[in-house]
Amino acid sequence: MITTGNETEKAIVKITYRSQDFPEEAFRVITENEEETKLYLREALEKAVREKAKLDSDYQLHFYALFLLGQFQDKEAFQKITELVSLPPETVDYLIGDTVTSGLSDILYNTYDGDMNRLKQMIADKTVDEYVRADVLEVMGQLYLDGEIPESDWKSFLSQKIHEAQGYDHIYNSIADLICRCHFVDMLPEIRYMFDHDLMDEGYLGAYDSCVDLMFEYREKGERFCAKSMDAAEYLRSWAMFTDSDMRDPDMSDADFEKMLMKMERTLNPPIRKKKIGRNEPCPCGSGKKYKLCCMNKPKEPIDEIETPEERSRWLERYPVTVGERKPGRVYLDDYYDRESIETDKILYLGLMHRPGLIWNRDERKENRRTKEYLYLAYQKAVEMAARENITSLEDFDKKHSIHYRNEEWLDRLLKLLKDAEDQAAYKEVKSWTKTMKK
Repeated sequence: MITTGNETEKAIVKITYRSQDFPEEAFRVITENEEETKLYLREALEKAVREKAKLDSDYQLHFYALFLLGQFQDKEAFQKITELVSLPPETVDYLIGDTVTSGLSDILYNTYDGDMNRLKQMIADKTVDEYVRADVLEVMGQLYLDGEIPESDWKSFLSQKIHEAQGYDHIYNSIADLICRCHFVDMLPEIRYMFDHDLMDEGYLGAYDSCVDLMFEYREKGERFCAKSMDAAEYLRSWAMFTDSDMRDPDMSDADFEKMLMKMERTLNPPIRKKKIGRNEPCPCGSGKKYKLCCMNKPKEPIDEIETPEERSRWLERYPVTVGERKPGRVYLDDYYDRESIETDKILYLGLMHRPGLIWNRDERKENRRTKEYLYLAYQKAVEMAARENITSLEDFDKKHSIHYRNEEWLDRLLKLLKDAEDQAAYKEVKSWTKTMKK
C-alpha cells in the first residue's frame, strides 16, 4: 500500500533522532515508498558529511539511511557513502559506530556504482579506517566471485598489497581470509609471509595451520563475501541500541553457575562413546574374520598408544577432506600432497592443533605429554622419509612434504618438551638429527 506524502514525512521524522524502540512502522512506510524517501536519505548522508563531529549526537537519520539505501540498492548514494566512511576514523566512529564492522560491506556492495578505482583508492588510503578498508576489500572479493574481476588481476592485487606492507594492519587479516575463502592454494606462501612478518593477528583466523584448514573448507550454500540483497529492518531491529543487552541473571546460584560451565564443557568436548566389539563379531579392520581371530590380540600401533581412533577422529574433523566424493570446481589436499606427507601431517596436526575447552579445566601436563608423543612419532616418520628420499635439509623437506607446519617450528617444540620431560636420550637423538638437517 502506497502512503501519502504526509505519512512518508512522518516516517522520516520518526527515524531522524535516536529512540530506544526500533521504529518498525516507520521502516515499513519508508520501504513501501522507496522512490519518495531516497532524497531524504541522501540528504541525511550529505548532512553528516558536512557537519562531521559537530552533528547532533541524537541525530540518527544518516545512520538509518545507510541501511535503507543499501536495501534500495541506490547506486546514486555510493559516492556519498564512500565519502562519509572515508572521513577520519574517530569521526566515522562518532557518526556510524558499529556499522563499520556490522553491515558496511553489504551496504557498499549493494550500492556499488561500478567505480572500481574508487574502491582501490580507499584501500590504498591509509588515513581511511582500517576496518572500513577491510570492508571495501570484501566488496572487491565479492566482485571477483561475481566474475567482474579476473582471477589473475585479483591475485595480483592481493599480492601487491601484501608486499607493500610496512607493519600490522587489520586489512592483512582480511586479505588472508579472502585468499583462503577464494581457495587460492598457490597463495599459501603469501599467508606464511604475512605471519613471518607479523602483519596478522592470530586471534582473527588463528595460526597458519587454521588458514590451511580454511583454504580447503567449503560452505554448503556456496561462498559469498557480501549479501546480494539487504533488509534494513532485519539488520537493525536486534541491535543493542534497541534492546536490553544485559542478559545476566544476578540471582544465579553457584551450583547453577557450575552446571552451566559443565554444559559448556560438554558442548565443546562431548564425551566419546567407545563401541565395544564382541569376540565373535566381524573384525572392524575389514578382513572378514572374527575379531578374536584377527585384531583382538594384536599389539597396538604406536599412534593408538597416544589416543584411540575415536579420539583422533574427533580432532581431525576440521582436517581438510582427502577421501570421499570429489565435487567439480573444488580443491583437495591430495591434489597437492602425496599420501605419506598427509599422514605425517595428520600426526603433527593431532599434536599441535588448538583444542577448544575451558581454560580452568585444562590439564597442561597431560596435553604436553600427548603433544610430545605425537611430535616424536612424526619425527620418526620424517627421519625415515628423509633417508629414503635422500633429503638432506629441513628446507628441502619442507618444500616437498610440509603442509600445516614447518619442520623447524615443530622440532623446536619437540626439543623443549623432551628437555622438560628430562628424556635425555630422545632429546640428544632429535637434537643431533635437527642439527645435521640445518647444515
